[in-house]
Amino acid sequence: MYNVLIIGGNQGIGLAMAERYRTQGHHVITTSRQFSKNQTSSQQLYCDLTHPDSIVAAFDHLQTEITHIDVLINCAGVLHTENYQPEKSLKQVQADNFQHNYQVNAIGHLLVLQQAEQLLSHSKQAVAVSISARIGSIEDNHLGGWYAYRMSKAALNMGVKTLSIEWQRKYPNIQCLLLHPGTTDTALSKPFQQRLPEGQLQTVDETAEMLQQQIEQNTHTTNQEALFLDYAGKPIPW
Repeated sequence: MYNVLIIGGNQGIGLAMAERYRTQGHHVITTSRQFSKNQTSSQQLYCDLTHPDSIVAAFDHLQTEITHIDVLINCAGVLHTENYQPEKSLKQVQADNFQHNYQVNAIGHLLVLQQAEQLLSHSKQAVAVSISARIGSIEDNHLGGWYAYRMSKAALNMGVKTLSIEWQRKYPNIQCLLLHPGTTDTALSKPFQQRLPEGQLQTVDETAEMLQQQIEQNTHTTNQEALFLDYAGKPIPW
């Protein structure tokens, strides 16, 4: 049985993955900014990646509940909100929107890993996963646009890649993964689904199953620098 921590586990891909792991008998803990700030359940914790203090508080509580984390999956991410949509041109770039994207998609992920370091290091074989996106690949950028999302995901990739080099020396038991989930039927993709070719949209359950397969296949491997893979296990250029 694994101890599984899912950041952003109350909806979409995170919720589907939490349900899969629970069904398989693992001990699953989920976090969300939508949970109560006074939440002290052993299975649900309040955590908002835009508020570093809440990340610290969540892990302070976790350390009273568990001795290690075997699987950490950070599903938190933002592409658009009620206040802004992805930029189509440079003229639409707004500093506040950029800062929000970076805080959730990049900085918040690293702060989670910072707090999770001790618990991950105590696992016999741990995997630290961040849900990234192909759109964060610099080499694969052929369409332009979506400045904040592209740049924040590229920053996430660089941050996890850099961390994996540090941890490779310290913790041979931890593997870092960046996984592209594919276009999945969630609130994040909802405004753009009408433009998709038929058959390209995945259900959350389909995505969760494929991502779990990649996690399992890459957990018990020789420790190496971070891998950037799609849901089918195909490497994505950085």
